Amino acid sequence: MSNQLKQLKQTWRLCGSVANAFKGKVRTALGIRKPTKTCQIPELKHIVDETFLEKQDRVFVEVGAYDGERFSNTSWLADAGWRGLYVEPSKQFSRWCRLRHMLNRVTVLNVAAGSEDAKATLQQIGSLSTMSQATFEEYDRITWAKQQVAKECKQQQTEVLRLDRILADQKIPRSFDILVVDVEGYEENVFSGFSLSQWKPKLIIVELCDIHPDFQDNRELVESARRVRQTILDAGYREKYADSINTVFEVEETSASVTATNNRIAA
Repeated sequence: MSNQLKQLKQTWRLCGSVANAFKGKVRTALGIRKPTKTCQIPELKHIVDETFLEKQDRVFVEVGAYDGERFSNTSWLADAGWRGLYVEPSKQFSRWCRLRHMLNRVTVLNVAAGSEDAKATLQQIGSLSTMSQATFEEYDRITWAKQQVAKECKQQQTEVLRLDRILADQKIPRSFDILVVDVEGYEENVFSGFSLSQWKPKLIIVELCDIHPDFQDNRELVESARRVRQTILDAGYREKYADSINTVFEVEETSASVTATNNRIAA
């Protein structure tokens, strides 16, 4: 691809991010409040509406933001007025994300979340970008991923900070509303630098490959995902929704609170 064509493609993507910023606000003004079409959790709107019955000042954190629109679990919430924090290690993608949410109450950080403060290499592969070497090697084997790896992959050095530090620096409140972790096999590193007992988000949405059929032969990735799943369950959460890649966890006390609220409304 020529440099001129690459520049044209970049400009097109930047313009698309700005257009999506205005489209999101228009949809919200028209009363259209639902996730993007590329959101991979069909039940997400129902889950969010059921969990957060009262209109309050809500806060979400999304680790692995990509461009802030495609495959996003939270762009519609940001458009609706939620305060948000996006963590994205790619310089390119974080720029797109800032433009996408230029009209929203969000902060976009161009860093990665990990087990310790350090530097690391990001394999930038579009929506499959990862800092997990095992995942990168697996993507180079899987049919639906390897073409994207061959076409788009480039390396980038990025700063890594513990999620505990990121949240504290950004003054995210304890028991904030939604945490999303979408980091393509790097989940265990993220949760190793994050104290669930301290922050206790009400909902956690995380990509875990332990039940995905395409990853079952990779014991390293499957076992890592299982450890993350068990860590969350042991911290007092239950699985509210699960498919082959996404799991939504709800803190048990939130479930009890919602039940009590529903009982009061019924009465």
